[in-house]
Amino acid sequence: MVKEFHDHQTAPDEIDLVQVFVKVVDFFRNNLKVFLAFNLVGIALGLIYLKLKPPVYESKLIGECHSIPDSRSVDLLTDLDNLRVNEDWKLLSKHLKISEQEAKQITRIEPLSNIAIEKQTKGLDDYLLPTLQISYTFGVIARVKDNAVLPKLQNGIVHYLSSNEFSQLRYSRFYNNGNTLKDFIHKEIKKLDSVNTAFADKVVSGKNNVTSMTSPGDYKTIVIDLMGRIIDIEDQLKFSKPVTIIQPFMPFKNPVAPNMVFVGLIALGVSNFLALVAVIILSLGKTYRKKKSQI
Repeated sequence: MVKEFHDHQTAPDEIDLVQVFVKVVDFFRNNLKVFLAFNLVGIALGLIYLKLKPPVYESKLIGECHSIPDSRSVDLLTDLDNLRVNEDWKLLSKHLKISEQEAKQITRIEPLSNIAIEKQTKGLDDYLLPTLQISYTFGVIARVKDNAVLPKLQNGIVHYLSSNEFSQLRYSRFYNNGNTLKDFIHKEIKKLDSVNTAFADKVVSGKNNVTSMTSPGDYKTIVIDLMGRIIDIEDQLKFSKPVTIIQPFMPFKNPVAPNMVFVGLIALGVSNFLALVAVIILSLGKTYRKKKSQI
């Protein structure tokens, strides 16, 4: 008896999911024409948007700055994107050495974080301190309306970072220090040559038969090592640049925007929401007219 009373008392508070589902299905079935019409309009507008909206392509560049520190290159590239956001096409085209029309094809310049890479040149520690050349990698994600702009944008970024006053100063110091070091090694080689000539085939022994002067062969080995060091420095100076591209911009055929799936979902979502609003308004109007007719 108590159990039956408890079941009867809690029954009104329970939700019949089947009944709710049936009501929802009936609601959409009764208003199928309205939802269908709005969805067709939404799909049509979405297709028109995809047709009229110009495609946007995305590509990534990875390079190496010889002298600009981590955060500074990110700041410099962010300044470029701010010019784009502010639509200052004249100044942006000036920095990138491209036309204003080409600058307008750029829709994003997103700098990536830098990673400092230390490079140490091998050499003879007895004669020279090891030189430390620090380079900083940087990345840029660019979005453009036309892939033909990517090579010019890449060259523009290289020029922009290379022409920076701080970069030019640091790179000039690196280049001058390399030449100074190379001249110093040449002088050391001349000294070794003169010592080798003066003490050729002469070995002087001190206490406990410890040799203080070595054979000419030892001097030749040192000279060969120093000459190798000169070649390394010359290679560094020859191939080193203020900015070096590691991975260039690659033109991709498939655009990243507009996204067909995303546009379709937005179109269906908006059209169904408007359809629901229209159904509610029609239902309220019908109820109002019914009550008015009864008065």
